[in-house]
Amino acid sequence: MLDDRKDTQPSRATRRATVAAAAATAICGLASMPAAAQDETQTQRFELTAYAGYRFGGEFEDESGVGGFKLAEGDAVGLIFNFPAANVDTQWQALYAHQRTELETQPTFDPDARLDIEIDHYQFGGTYLFDGDETRPFVALTAGVTHFNPMAQGINGETYFSGSLGGGVQMQKTKRVGVRLEARVFATLVDSDGALFCHTGPQANVCAISINGTALYQWEASAGVVFRF
Repeated sequence: MLDDRKDTQPSRATRRATVAAAAATAICGLASMPAAAQDETQTQRFELTAYAGYRFGGEFEDESGVGGFKLAEGDAVGLIFNFPAANVDTQWQALYAHQRTELETQPTFDPDARLDIEIDHYQFGGTYLFDGDETRPFVALTAGVTHFNPMAQGINGETYFSGSLGGGVQMQKTKRVGVRLEARVFATLVDSDGALFCHTGPQANVCAISINGTALYQWEASAGVVFRF
């Protein structure tokens, strides 16, 4: 009898070890499933980018077809809000961009032939992110409206449909903060024949420019800080 008990003890120990090993394997497998899911969801984050850039270009074609009225190049700022789309490599994008600049005008409008003006872009579209680890190239396409707001009192502003196409790289050194470098072109559909930015009053009616054109293009290079949450 003692010999039989001795024979069964190793087999019981072996079975217990086997069961313990299987249980440990199952627990580890279950624990890894949420972790993998969590890693996947971490790529789907909201992103807010505050950027500063330099914008150049932009010319309204003169009504006569000779020359035009140029916007002065200069600084620009903006905000970009990205949020997840259905595909892990795509994001929806809402963009606001602002520039305060000067517009060349007709000599009859002002002795200095300049008009201070603010340009605001309100855009919505999407971003596609290419494969990468800490650095991911991207392209972005948006559409919306552009509002031209003259800074002189009594002058009417103008709003037109517009779109933008951008591309660059996003460097994500941490899960929460990154850097975005981008070049973007804004196209504003100013399909208009006639006078713009007119001042109406009891003494005189005068307009800053008279145009005959279809589109206004501006180019922008920018760098921004990305906050992910």
